[in-house]
Amino acid sequence: MAKRTLGETPAGCRQRLLGHSDTRITRDIYQSVLPHVGKSAAEATAKLVPLQRKAEQEERARKAAKQAKETEKAKAKQTKKSKAKKAAKKG
Repeated sequence: MAKRTLGETPAGCRQRLLGHSDTRITRDIYQSVLPHVGKSAAEATAKLVPLQRKAEQEERARKAAKQAKETEKAKAKQTKKSKAKKAAKKG
């Protein structure tokens, strides 16, 4: 097994090894001491966020297109009824 540095071990392991009462204490202390850990975590998170935003935008676009299509169908149906009503009055 490869030897790991403190920054590569899970927070819970670091917390227990260092004797901290909570992982938040460990995280708060060592994020400032090991900035590359925070940076790599932030970069990993940032890679996920745009994908989620893109998926949400696509979903909103699909819903808007569906709504527009339904509205258009309703208008066409109303127009057809209106024309039929006018034709019945004339006839």
